[in-house]
Amino acid sequence: MNYPLVIVKFRDVIQDSSWDGPDKVNCPTITSVGWLPLRNRNKIAAMKLLSKFFLAIFLLAVASLGWTACPEGTKNNYKGECVGVAGSLSSGTGWKFGPSMGGLKKEYGHQGVSAPDHPVRYGKYSERFEVRPGDCSRNDCKTDRERSELTQLGDTQKEGDEYWYRWSIYMPEDHQNIYLTKNTYGQFHQGGFFKCSVVFMFQEFWGGYWLNILPAITEKVTYTSDDNRNLLEPEDFIGKWNDIVVHARWTKKDDGWFKVWVNGEEKTSWEGKTMTCKEVYFKYGVYRFAVSRSLKSKTVTTIAYYDGLMRSKSKEGMFDPLPE
Repeated sequence: MNYPLVIVKFRDVIQDSSWDGPDKVNCPTITSVGWLPLRNRNKIAAMKLLSKFFLAIFLLAVASLGWTACPEGTKNNYKGECVGVAGSLSSGTGWKFGPSMGGLKKEYGHQGVSAPDHPVRYGKYSERFEVRPGDCSRNDCKTDRERSELTQLGDTQKEGDEYWYRWSIYMPEDHQNIYLTKNTYGQFHQGGFFKCSVVFMFQEFWGGYWLNILPAITEKVTYTSDDNRNLLEPEDFIGKWNDIVVHARWTKKDDGWFKVWVNGEEKTSWEGKTMTCKEVYFKYGVYRFAVSRSLKSKTVTTIAYYDGLMRSKSKEGMFDPLPE
């Protein structure tokens, strides 16, 4: 049977409230060609649908031209904006991170950001953490705590392990301390059985950056002045990058150690047991607890930037100078 050639032409104009591209797109004529019986209207309709399909492909191509190519650590939100991805930019021997205590449900809680809009210490990107009043989830809401924090997942520190750690931290120039609420920016926690608590915390206390050695390993009933080691004064902690290095041997015995350097200078050390449970894992971000102790916690937002976070079996590269 001989069928005549049928040519179907389709042209349209797109203008709709849901369109995020240009206000108006004049689409070119799309021509579909096929051998069809003239009297078969159903097949002609099918060809029109095929033309609309090609039109949709074209519109997607046009729209994609307006979407920004986002840098590493961010993603496109389909509005032409790059927003942070809630994933750690850390590197090192096998460690990975995920949200702590079900947190980071707010988009602003943790973002991968880049210069010049944000401070970056190393490479092109840094991590930004933010806690606003009321940012709690799960049990934190019942225990007077707020956080935007990442926690180590798998390949944790076990008995006899020895590791080097490094991270850089930046507090914005308009940062406000909210003590007696305690702000924590990094902690080595324990996992295992009952009463497995934190062993080392990096806190702000009444100002600056401090290493807090916890009773789990000091075996003291109450804190003493020796349990809180000053690493940075307030004027040195805020408005500039500070590079932290830790060298630790994890053990339940008395031959362990935990040493801390700040900006290349050894600041303090602990000798003795460094763990009491099955494993130790690292957490970082912004963690506020005893929130109700400070009236400021009801109005003040806490922001912290991290960069260059890594873990290694070797000292190599830990003290290499980083570009400003």
